[in-house]
Amino acid sequence: MAEGYSHPRRPAMLDPQAADAIVGDTDPALASEIAHTSAWALLGVGDEEFDAATVERLRASIDKEGIDGIAHIWSRSPSFTLPGALWRIFLLSEWVRRDRDLVNERFTQGVDALLRQAGPNRHTQWPEGLSVEAVDAHCRALLHGQLTDDDLDGICRQAAALMRVLAAGENAHWIEDPADPLAHPVTTRAQALVRTADELEDAALRAAAGTLD
Repeated sequence: MAEGYSHPRRPAMLDPQAADAIVGDTDPALASEIAHTSAWALLGVGDEEFDAATVERLRASIDKEGIDGIAHIWSRSPSFTLPGALWRIFLLSEWVRRDRDLVNERFTQGVDALLRQAGPNRHTQWPEGLSVEAVDAHCRALLHGQLTDDDLDGICRQAAALMRVLAAGENAHWIEDPADPLAHPVTTRAQALVRTADELEDAALRAAAGTLD
């Protein structure tokens, strides 16, 4: 974490015993607390009640067992929170992992559509070097606990930019089949890719300002 950085006030971190029971609780207040605890631990952030050793133990567990075990708890979190942002990044990464060829095809369609819209000036509307593979690599590094909160705003911006390109092709839908394992209110809503891009851009601004809770 960068020198002098102060992350925002957040729900009290769980003690180590509660953190060990990180899955399965249905109490909304505790679920929210667990969502925030696991999200900050993934980024290597602790506090007076959640020391560095416990953070590293949680990160090691996530790296060993995978993020799926706690991602469902993030799914309940609003988009303007850290776990909510991580949930959206998780959904994108899982989609790329499962349907890589489809996502790359839609990316190519989106790039072509944006270039046609740009006309002869060819002023592109996405960051230079943006690609499915590059964004997915950064998302996966984040979700494996290999990055920190200093990297979060950049990754949110990259993910948002990728989603905008994907949405620029034939349509902005994401997941249409309600029986799809990735079906969720985030992925099945109208204009899902554009709306999620908007949310991740907002999360990036909050992360850069130190207010993503």
